[in-house]
Amino acid sequence: MEIRQLRHFLAVMETKSYWRAAEQCSVTPQALSKSIRRFEESLGIRLFDRDSRSVRPTLFAEKIAPYAQSIDAEARSLRRVLDELLGAGTNQLTVGAGSIAATTIVAEAILAVRRRNPKLMVTVLEGTYESLVPQLVNGKLDVVVSIMTTDKVEPLIDYWVLHVEPYVVIGRRGHPLSGRTSVPLTELNAYPWMRGADEDQGINAMRAAFEARGLTPPRTQIKTDSLSFAVSLATQSDALFLVPKEMVQRDLDSGLLTILEVDAEQWTRPTAVFFRKNSTRSPDSILFLKEIKRIVARISGENDPP
Repeated sequence: MEIRQLRHFLAVMETKSYWRAAEQCSVTPQALSKSIRRFEESLGIRLFDRDSRSVRPTLFAEKIAPYAQSIDAEARSLRRVLDELLGAGTNQLTVGAGSIAATTIVAEAILAVRRRNPKLMVTVLEGTYESLVPQLVNGKLDVVVSIMTTDKVEPLIDYWVLHVEPYVVIGRRGHPLSGRTSVPLTELNAYPWMRGADEDQGINAMRAAFEARGLTPPRTQIKTDSLSFAVSLATQSDALFLVPKEMVQRDLDSGLLTILEVDAEQWTRPTAVFFRKNSTRSPDSILFLKEIKRIVARISGENDPP
């Protein structure tokens, strides 16, 4: 068994395609196929069922995948430690951040870590929970800070909840429903709706509120993972979207957008910091996690009533 074979296997598991996996691993499809075949021979099992249209993981592949992810992540950590000892160290921290977290907690924590280690190279990748966590599992990211849009957490991942974020219904300044103290749910269906492309339990909670009152939930007409596009579209139309408040705080403060006061209970989701379980973490990633805890404790103290 070789690390290279593990990574080829994980690429096929992720893409469900030998061609896309080969492209991702920068090898030819023939080389990747040969690597997977040798991996299967070393294990004495079949990992994928293939036909002309699809690649389907076998039960063996499903069982092996978490172990392969853990081994790959540890191998990446080991390589980084060895590089540092040899003087060719990467000396870097890679953080995944949901856009809600990237502008607040993450920025402050990174500045604090770099004050301790000015030579540290930091990379921050923005994305959704669904796009960032797989990169955390395979060791490409050290830490992820994001809204927990789903209740499904990878078995190799642990997390701390940092705070609970309210979701709000957003429209443009001067929207026909703005300025009212209570907007009935029944009136929201009269306008087009946007939402993110991934699963979001905040959206599901809103749908449940409609259904609990015997109403049809708003039908999504536009899906996007781009917050800037959603804001631009909202400012040029009467479209509505449900979003964590902090995500659009700047646009609210500038007056581009407004919160609609909807007649419903507050919808919320936790913001959390995610990291690999039982994994060898770099000193900088450990310090980053400590700074995250410190910042959240300070913010919580500031928000406590006198």
